Amino acid sequence: MEKNEMMHAVRLNAPHDLEYCSIPVPTPGDMEVVCKVESVAICGTDPHIINGDFPNFWPDKFPLIPGHEWAGVVETLGDSAKALGWKVGDRVCGISHVGCGHCAMCMEGRYTLCDNYGHEEFGHRQYGHYSQGAYAQYMRTNVKAIAKIPDEMDFNVASCMDPLSIALHMVLRSRIEPGDDVLVNGSGGQGLMAILCARALGAGKIMVSGSGFRLDVAKDFGAIPINYRNENVPERVKALTNGKGAKRVFECAGTAVGIQQAIDSVAKGGVVSVVSLPGGDIPLPMRRIVLEEIEIIGNRANPNTLEKAIPLATQFEREMKRLITHELPLSQYEKAFDIFNGRKDNSLKVIMKPQL
Repeated sequence: MEKNEMMHAVRLNAPHDLEYCSIPVPTPGDMEVVCKVESVAICGTDPHIINGDFPNFWPDKFPLIPGHEWAGVVETLGDSAKALGWKVGDRVCGISHVGCGHCAMCMEGRYTLCDNYGHEEFGHRQYGHYSQGAYAQYMRTNVKAIAKIPDEMDFNVASCMDPLSIALHMVLRSRIEPGDDVLVNGSGGQGLMAILCARALGAGKIMVSGSGFRLDVAKDFGAIPINYRNENVPERVKALTNGKGAKRVFECAGTAVGIQQAIDSVAKGGVVSVVSLPGGDIPLPMRRIVLEEIEIIGNRANPNTLEKAIPLATQFEREMKRLITHELPLSQYEKAFDIFNGRKDNSLKVIMKPQL
Protein backbone atom coordinates (compact mmCIF):
# COMPACT_ATOMS: atom_id res chain seq x y z
CA MET A 1 0.00 0.00 0.00
CA GLU A 2 1.51 3.29 -1.07
CA LYS A 3 1.75 6.25 1.28
CA ASN A 4 -0.99 8.87 0.81
CA GLU A 5 -3.19 6.34 -1.01
CA MET A 6 -6.88 7.29 -1.10
CA MET A 7 -9.95 5.14 -0.52
CA HIS A 8 -13.70 5.37 -0.94
CA ALA A 9 -15.85 5.60 2.18
CA VAL A 10 -19.35 6.49 3.31
CA ARG A 11 -18.96 9.38 5.75
CA LEU A 12 -21.54 10.84 8.12
CA ASN A 13 -21.01 14.62 8.16
CA ALA A 14 -24.06 15.45 10.27
CA PRO A 15 -27.34 13.70 11.14
CA HIS A 16 -28.98 12.44 7.91
CA ASP A 17 -25.96 13.67 5.90
CA LEU A 18 -24.17 10.66 4.40
CA GLU A 19 -21.56 11.20 1.68
CA TYR A 20 -19.76 8.72 -0.56
CA CYS A 21 -16.32 10.32 -0.64
CA SER A 22 -12.61 9.81 -1.13
CA ILE A 23 -10.39 10.04 1.96
CA PRO A 24 -6.85 8.93 2.88
CA VAL A 25 -6.24 5.30 3.77
CA PRO A 26 -5.51 5.14 7.53
CA THR A 27 -2.13 4.22 8.96
CA PRO A 28 -1.96 1.63 11.75
CA GLY A 29 -0.78 2.48 15.23
CA ASP A 30 1.50 0.20 17.23
CA MET A 31 -1.21 -2.28 18.36
CA GLU A 32 -3.30 -1.84 15.22
CA VAL A 33 -3.79 -3.30 11.78
CA VAL A 34 -5.33 -1.81 8.66
CA CYS A 35 -7.56 -4.26 6.83
CA LYS A 36 -9.05 -4.27 3.36
CA VAL A 37 -12.79 -4.48 4.06
CA GLU A 38 -14.40 -7.16 1.92
CA SER A 39 -17.88 -7.12 3.48
CA VAL A 40 -19.68 -4.82 5.91
CA ALA A 41 -23.20 -5.49 7.17
CA ILE A 42 -25.77 -2.89 8.15
CA CYS A 43 -26.57 -3.14 11.87
CA GLY A 44 -29.91 -2.07 13.32
CA THR A 45 -28.03 0.53 15.36
CA ASP A 46 -26.54 2.18 12.27
CA PRO A 47 -29.72 3.97 11.11
CA HIS A 48 -30.15 5.43 14.60
CA ILE A 49 -26.59 6.76 14.56
CA ILE A 50 -27.14 8.20 11.08
CA ASN A 51 -30.44 9.80 12.11
CA GLY A 52 -28.89 11.50 15.14
CA ASP A 53 -30.87 9.53 17.72
CA PHE A 54 -27.93 9.55 20.17
CA PRO A 55 -26.81 13.20 20.10
CA ASN A 56 -23.31 13.94 21.42
CA PHE A 57 -22.83 10.25 22.23
CA TRP A 58 -22.96 8.16 19.02
CA PRO A 59 -21.07 10.02 17.64
CA ASP A 60 -19.71 12.64 19.97
CA LYS A 61 -18.44 14.64 16.99
CA PHE A 62 -18.46 14.65 13.19
CA PRO A 63 -17.45 13.45 10.69
CA LEU A 64 -17.80 9.73 11.40
CA ILE A 65 -17.41 6.66 9.21
CA PRO A 66 -20.13 4.30 10.51
CA GLY A 67 -20.11 0.52 10.36
CA HIS A 68 -18.89 -2.14 12.78
CA GLU A 69 -20.03 -5.51 11.39
CA TRP A 70 -17.27 -6.33 8.94
CA ALA A 71 -14.72 -8.82 7.62
CA GLY A 72 -11.62 -8.48 5.48
CA VAL A 73 -7.89 -9.04 5.07
CA VAL A 74 -4.94 -7.56 6.97
CA GLU A 75 -2.95 -5.20 4.75
CA THR A 76 -0.57 -3.30 7.07
CA LEU A 77 0.47 -3.71 10.70
CA GLY A 78 1.93 -1.84 13.61
CA ASP A 79 5.13 -3.18 15.18
CA SER A 80 3.50 -4.68 18.28
CA ALA A 81 0.68 -6.18 16.24
CA LYS A 82 3.28 -7.88 14.09
CA ALA A 83 5.19 -9.10 17.17
CA LEU A 84 1.97 -10.68 18.46
CA GLY A 85 1.80 -12.85 15.36
CA TRP A 86 -0.58 -10.99 13.07
CA LYS A 87 0.42 -11.14 9.42
CA VAL A 88 -0.38 -9.49 6.10
CA GLY A 89 -3.02 -11.64 4.43
CA ASP A 90 -4.74 -12.81 7.62
CA ARG A 91 -8.49 -13.20 7.04
CA VAL A 92 -10.30 -11.56 9.94
CA CYS A 93 -13.63 -10.33 11.25
CA GLY A 94 -14.21 -7.48 13.66
CA ILE A 95 -16.36 -6.17 16.50
CA SER A 96 -16.95 -2.63 17.68
CA HIS A 97 -15.57 -2.54 21.24
CA VAL A 98 -12.03 -2.10 22.52
CA GLY A 99 -11.64 -1.46 26.24
CA CYS A 100 -8.89 0.67 27.73
CA GLY A 101 -7.45 -2.48 29.31
CA HIS A 102 -6.63 -0.78 32.62
CA CYS A 103 -9.88 -0.03 34.48
CA ALA A 104 -11.69 -2.37 36.90
CA MET A 105 -14.26 -3.42 34.30
CA CYS A 106 -11.62 -4.26 31.70
CA MET A 107 -9.57 -6.17 34.27
CA GLU A 108 -12.67 -8.30 34.94
CA GLY A 109 -13.03 -8.95 31.21
CA ARG A 110 -16.13 -6.75 30.96
CA TYR A 111 -14.56 -4.31 28.54
CA THR A 112 -17.88 -3.34 26.93
CA LEU A 113 -18.53 -1.59 30.28
CA CYS A 114 -15.12 0.14 30.25
CA ASP A 115 -14.87 2.93 32.82
CA ASN A 116 -13.01 5.01 30.23
CA TYR A 117 -15.71 4.68 27.59
CA GLY A 118 -15.43 7.50 25.07
CA HIS A 119 -11.84 8.40 25.92
CA GLU A 120 -9.71 7.43 22.95
CA GLU A 121 -6.71 9.02 24.65
CA PHE A 122 -6.88 6.18 27.21
CA GLY A 123 -7.22 3.50 24.54
CA HIS A 124 -10.97 3.01 24.41
CA ARG A 125 -12.64 2.60 21.02
CA GLN A 126 -16.09 1.81 19.73
CA TYR A 127 -15.75 1.54 16.00
CA GLY A 128 -18.58 2.90 13.89
CA HIS A 129 -20.16 4.56 16.93
CA TYR A 130 -17.74 7.32 17.90
CA SER A 131 -14.52 5.83 16.51
CA GLN A 132 -14.04 5.56 12.74
CA GLY A 133 -15.69 2.45 11.34
CA ALA A 134 -15.93 0.06 8.43
CA TYR A 135 -18.07 1.74 5.75
CA ALA A 136 -14.84 2.10 3.80
CA GLN A 137 -12.41 0.20 1.63
CA TYR A 138 -9.94 0.04 4.52
CA MET A 139 -10.49 -0.18 8.28
CA ARG A 140 -8.00 0.61 11.04
CA THR A 141 -8.58 -1.42 14.18
CA ASN A 142 -6.91 -2.50 17.39
CA VAL A 143 -5.98 -6.19 17.32
CA LYS A 144 -8.15 -6.72 20.41
CA ALA A 145 -11.24 -6.17 18.22
CA ILE A 146 -10.51 -8.78 15.55
CA ALA A 147 -10.28 -12.55 15.23
CA LYS A 148 -9.03 -14.85 12.49
CA ILE A 149 -11.63 -16.68 10.41
CA PRO A 150 -11.29 -20.04 8.64
CA ASP A 151 -10.12 -20.00 5.04
CA GLU A 152 -13.40 -21.55 3.94
CA MET A 153 -15.61 -18.98 5.69
CA ASP A 154 -17.34 -16.57 3.31
CA PHE A 155 -16.60 -12.90 4.03
CA ASN A 156 -20.33 -12.10 4.05
CA VAL A 157 -20.92 -14.67 6.77
CA ALA A 158 -17.82 -13.48 8.63
CA SER A 159 -19.18 -9.92 8.70
CA CYS A 160 -22.06 -11.29 10.80
CA MET A 161 -19.80 -12.55 13.58
CA ASP A 162 -20.33 -9.35 15.56
CA PRO A 163 -24.12 -9.79 15.93
CA LEU A 164 -23.79 -13.58 16.30
CA SER A 165 -21.35 -13.10 19.18
CA ILE A 166 -23.77 -10.61 20.76
CA ALA A 167 -26.56 -13.20 20.56
CA LEU A 168 -24.22 -15.76 22.10
CA HIS A 169 -23.38 -13.42 24.98
CA MET A 170 -27.10 -12.91 25.65
CA VAL A 171 -27.82 -16.65 25.61
CA LEU A 172 -24.82 -17.56 27.77
CA ARG A 173 -25.72 -14.91 30.34
CA SER A 174 -29.09 -16.59 30.87
CA ARG A 175 -27.22 -19.61 32.31
CA ILE A 176 -29.10 -21.88 29.92
CA GLU A 177 -28.87 -25.60 30.64
CA PRO A 178 -29.46 -28.52 28.26
CA GLY A 179 -33.15 -29.24 27.92
CA ASP A 180 -34.35 -25.77 28.98
CA ASP A 181 -37.40 -24.56 27.07
CA VAL A 182 -36.75 -21.09 25.70
CA LEU A 183 -38.61 -18.23 24.06
CA VAL A 184 -36.85 -15.98 21.60
CA ASN A 185 -38.92 -12.80 21.68
CA GLY A 186 -38.45 -11.18 18.27
CA SER A 187 -37.58 -12.74 14.91
CA GLY A 188 -35.17 -10.19 13.46
CA GLY A 189 -31.54 -10.95 12.77
CA GLN A 190 -30.58 -10.97 16.46
CA GLY A 191 -33.46 -13.26 17.38
CA LEU A 192 -32.73 -15.66 14.54
CA MET A 193 -29.09 -15.87 15.63
CA ALA A 194 -30.25 -16.51 19.20
CA ILE A 195 -32.06 -19.62 17.91
CA LEU A 196 -28.77 -20.99 16.60
CA CYS A 197 -27.01 -20.24 19.88
CA ALA A 198 -29.77 -21.91 21.89
CA ARG A 199 -29.63 -24.96 19.64
CA ALA A 200 -25.87 -25.18 20.02
CA LEU A 201 -26.20 -25.10 23.81
CA GLY A 202 -28.78 -27.87 23.95
CA ALA A 203 -32.08 -26.05 24.48
CA GLY A 204 -35.28 -28.07 24.62
CA LYS A 205 -38.24 -26.45 22.91
CA ILE A 206 -37.29 -23.21 21.18
CA MET A 207 -40.27 -20.92 20.66
CA VAL A 208 -40.04 -17.69 18.68
CA SER A 209 -42.49 -14.81 18.54
CA GLY A 210 -42.60 -12.77 15.36
CA SER A 211 -44.53 -12.37 12.13
CA GLY A 212 -44.28 -12.67 8.37
CA PHE A 213 -41.26 -13.87 6.45
CA ARG A 214 -38.95 -13.74 9.45
CA LEU A 215 -41.13 -16.17 11.36
CA ASP A 216 -40.90 -18.56 8.41
CA VAL A 217 -37.11 -18.35 8.67
CA ALA A 218 -37.32 -19.04 12.42
CA LYS A 219 -39.32 -22.19 11.71
CA ASP A 220 -36.74 -23.28 9.15
CA PHE A 221 -34.08 -22.79 11.84
CA GLY A 222 -35.86 -25.30 14.06
CA ALA A 223 -38.06 -23.09 16.23
CA ILE A 224 -41.76 -23.27 17.03
CA PRO A 225 -43.31 -20.12 15.49
CA ILE A 226 -45.72 -17.91 17.43
CA ASN A 227 -47.34 -15.11 15.44
CA TYR A 228 -47.77 -12.24 17.88
CA ARG A 229 -50.22 -10.54 15.52
CA ASN A 230 -52.91 -13.18 15.98
CA GLU A 231 -51.75 -15.23 18.98
CA ASN A 232 -51.37 -14.40 22.65
CA VAL A 233 -47.66 -15.03 23.13
CA PRO A 234 -47.60 -15.80 26.90
CA GLU A 235 -50.64 -18.08 26.62
CA ARG A 236 -49.14 -19.95 23.68
CA VAL A 237 -45.80 -20.36 25.47
CA LYS A 238 -47.53 -21.76 28.56
CA ALA A 239 -49.60 -24.13 26.42
CA LEU A 240 -46.38 -25.49 24.94
CA THR A 241 -44.68 -25.89 28.34
CA ASN A 242 -47.41 -27.59 30.43
CA GLY A 243 -48.43 -24.25 31.89
CA LYS A 244 -45.00 -23.42 33.27
CA GLY A 245 -43.63 -20.88 30.82
CA ALA A 246 -40.16 -20.69 29.27
CA LYS A 247 -37.22 -21.24 31.60
CA ARG A 248 -35.12 -18.81 29.59
CA VAL A 249 -36.44 -15.89 27.52
CA PHE A 250 -34.26 -13.95 25.09
CA GLU A 251 -35.71 -10.49 24.55
CA CYS A 252 -34.87 -9.12 21.10
CA ALA A 253 -38.03 -7.13 20.31
CA GLY A 254 -37.23 -3.83 22.03
CA THR A 255 -40.79 -2.54 22.43
CA ALA A 256 -42.65 -1.95 25.68
CA VAL A 257 -45.30 -4.48 24.68
CA GLY A 258 -42.67 -7.00 23.63
CA ILE A 259 -40.73 -6.71 26.88
CA GLN A 260 -43.94 -7.13 28.88
CA GLN A 261 -44.75 -10.24 26.84
CA ALA A 262 -41.27 -11.58 27.50
CA ILE A 263 -41.71 -11.25 31.26
CA ASP A 264 -45.24 -12.69 31.13
CA SER A 265 -43.87 -15.73 29.26
CA VAL A 266 -41.08 -16.68 31.64
CA ALA A 267 -41.42 -19.50 34.17
CA LYS A 268 -41.08 -19.13 37.93
CA GLY A 269 -37.42 -18.85 38.81
CA GLY A 270 -36.62 -18.14 35.16
CA VAL A 271 -34.42 -15.62 33.41
CA VAL A 272 -35.24 -12.91 30.88
CA SER A 273 -31.99 -12.05 29.11
CA VAL A 274 -32.34 -8.75 27.26
CA VAL A 275 -30.31 -7.51 24.29
CA SER A 276 -32.87 -5.08 22.84
CA LEU A 277 -32.61 -1.39 23.63
CA PRO A 278 -36.04 0.25 23.97
CA GLY A 279 -36.48 3.92 23.20
CA GLY A 280 -37.14 4.76 26.83
CA ASP A 281 -37.72 3.28 30.26
CA ILE A 282 -40.77 1.07 30.70
CA PRO A 283 -42.76 -0.11 33.75
CA LEU A 284 -42.03 -3.62 35.01
CA PRO A 285 -44.27 -6.04 37.00
CA MET A 286 -42.08 -5.88 40.08
CA ARG A 287 -44.43 -7.84 42.36
CA ARG A 288 -44.23 -10.90 40.11
CA ILE A 289 -40.50 -10.40 39.55
CA VAL A 290 -39.92 -10.48 43.30
CA LEU A 291 -42.43 -13.14 44.36
CA GLU A 292 -41.48 -15.57 41.58
CA GLU A 293 -37.75 -14.80 41.65
CA ILE A 294 -37.57 -13.80 38.01
CA GLU A 295 -34.21 -12.43 36.87
CA ILE A 296 -33.91 -9.64 34.30
CA ILE A 297 -30.41 -9.54 32.81
CA GLY A 298 -29.12 -6.77 30.57
CA ASN A 299 -26.47 -7.54 27.96
CA ARG A 300 -24.18 -5.08 26.23
CA ALA A 301 -22.49 -6.26 23.06
CA ASN A 302 -20.14 -9.25 23.02
CA PRO A 303 -17.32 -9.35 25.56
CA ASN A 304 -15.12 -12.41 24.95
CA THR A 305 -17.57 -14.24 22.68
CA LEU A 306 -16.24 -13.42 19.19
CA GLU A 307 -13.84 -16.36 18.99
CA LYS A 308 -16.55 -18.67 20.39
CA ALA A 309 -19.05 -17.53 17.76
CA ILE A 310 -16.83 -18.37 14.78
CA PRO A 311 -16.86 -22.19 15.21
CA LEU A 312 -20.55 -21.99 16.10
CA ALA A 313 -21.21 -20.32 12.76
CA THR A 314 -19.41 -23.09 10.93
CA GLN A 315 -21.86 -25.57 12.49
CA PHE A 316 -24.75 -23.62 11.01
CA GLU A 317 -23.34 -22.64 7.62
CA ARG A 318 -26.67 -23.07 5.79
CA GLU A 319 -28.58 -20.98 8.31
CA MET A 320 -25.96 -18.22 8.42
CA LYS A 321 -26.00 -17.93 4.63
CA ARG A 322 -29.80 -17.75 4.63
CA LEU A 323 -29.64 -14.72 6.93
CA ILE A 324 -27.79 -12.81 4.19
CA THR A 325 -30.46 -11.65 1.79
CA HIS A 326 -28.85 -8.75 -0.09
CA GLU A 327 -25.41 -7.75 -1.35
CA LEU A 328 -24.65 -4.36 -2.93
CA PRO A 329 -21.54 -2.26 -3.66
CA LEU A 330 -20.74 0.30 -0.96
CA SER A 331 -21.36 3.03 -3.56
CA GLN A 332 -25.04 1.95 -3.55
CA TYR A 333 -25.37 2.61 0.18
CA GLU A 334 -28.59 4.61 -0.31
CA LYS A 335 -30.30 1.63 -1.95
CA ALA A 336 -28.90 -0.69 0.72
CA PHE A 337 -30.33 1.43 3.53
CA ASP A 338 -33.67 1.75 1.74
CA ILE A 339 -33.92 -2.04 1.58
CA PHE A 340 -32.77 -2.50 5.19
CA ASN A 341 -34.83 0.26 6.80
CA GLY A 342 -37.96 -0.61 4.84
CA ARG A 343 -37.54 -4.37 5.37
CA LYS A 344 -38.03 -4.67 1.62
CA ASP A 345 -37.77 -7.87 -0.40
CA ASN A 346 -37.80 -10.01 2.77
CA SER A 347 -34.51 -8.48 3.85
CA LEU A 348 -32.52 -9.63 6.87
CA LYS A 349 -28.77 -8.99 6.71
CA VAL A 350 -27.89 -6.46 4.01
CA ILE A 351 -24.20 -6.58 3.06
CA MET A 352 -22.23 -3.80 1.38
CA LYS A 353 -19.06 -4.58 -0.59
CA PRO A 354 -16.48 -1.75 -0.44
CA GLN A 355 -14.20 -3.30 -3.05
CA LEU A 356 -16.84 -3.41 -5.81
